[in-house]
Amino acid sequence: MLPAGNFISGITPDDVSALHPSWADDVQSHGPWIQDGEMWRGASTGITAIVAVDTCETTMETVRGLVESEVLGDWGALVSGVQTGGRGQLRRPWASLPGNLHASIALPDAPVRGEWAEALAPLLPLVVGYVVCSVLEEQAAGLKIKWPNDILQDGRKVGGMLIEERNGKSILGLGLNLAGFPPEEELREDHSVPAAKMAIPYPSGGPLTLLERLVNRGKSVYEIMLDEIPPTRFIAMVESRLAWMGRTIRVLEGNEAPYEAVVTGLSLGGGLVVLREGDEKVLYSGSISPL
Repeated sequence: MLPAGNFISGITPDDVSALHPSWADDVQSHGPWIQDGEMWRGASTGITAIVAVDTCETTMETVRGLVESEVLGDWGALVSGVQTGGRGQLRRPWASLPGNLHASIALPDAPVRGEWAEALAPLLPLVVGYVVCSVLEEQAAGLKIKWPNDILQDGRKVGGMLIEERNGKSILGLGLNLAGFPPEEELREDHSVPAAKMAIPYPSGGPLTLLERLVNRGKSVYEIMLDEIPPTRFIAMVESRLAWMGRTIRVLEGNEAPYEAVVTGLSLGGGLVVLREGDEKVLYSGSISPL
């Protein structure tokens, strides 16, 4: 299993630098890079292993392979310059632009005892969304969680998350628009909000630097939360970051006709609680957009 540190696999540091100017900054700031077998190892103050590649089909499948072959452990991560088959919710295509963050992280198993033992599985998308936004808030203000797994800034989509569980192991896929975003005409017809580049007033590095911060700070926030904050209190905390809280939204569920409802909160099962014509309803799937 790889020790803690930053690694480049399959290419050289010079190849990584050519991907995008922000990657060139990362290569320089994390040097010197020393060849270690088939990989290059760079400087790091991290507590886990992060592997960088120039391209892959999806970071989620690549990380899963590294976990199953015991190359990466819990919180181990992979970041790719581009993805050839990136996907989002419902396996929709995810645009992978050079300079953006395309990464996946191996999440730890749920606790075996305590309040979170049963509560974590249904709340995991909201937990990681809260953790990611908490860490990003140190650099980028005004971030909101669009239920169930998007990140908004000033009402526009700047990132997305996807969790896939297989053989008892959950992998978090994370995409952030750091350098660019797809134009309106390239978004699917039923997209709920326009895309945007994340506004970071004081950027301090590229995709590798940001992922290192997300993994290391995120691990700390995650562990403290599960140790000290009960699920009921967490719900109140994540509601404070929930997009369109108290506002009227348009809901599309399956083949049902669209309807209007007011966002009133979240359930302990991870569902979105809405008020529709005076009746409370909990959504566990579907698409929502602001009115």
